[in-house]
Amino acid sequence: MTMTDVASAATRDPDLDALLVRAASGDCDAFVAFYDATSPRVYATLLALTGLAQRADALLEGIYVEAWERMRGRSAPPCPGLQWMSAIAHRHATGTV
Repeated sequence: MTMTDVASAATRDPDLDALLVRAASGDCDAFVAFYDATSPRVYATLLALTGLAQRADALLEGIYVEAWERMRGRSAPPCPGLQWMSAIAHRHATGTV
């Protein structure tokens, strides 16, 4: 298994998607677990895009607030959970929100 295989598997993690499905029904614990599992990677994306730890810190919370709001009432995330979060992070970091 290569590093690329590991990264690809992480973006399709069914457990992360299952956590988002549970969060969509209002399960706060599931969303916290999703945050704990994905926030280091999302933060790394923000840091790479902005180059500033302070800016990445400031954006991180807003990204997860948006995800929480957008998941309400959905039966599944629009794409694999980590991929979806990375897309939201990219929009926030580049100012295309």
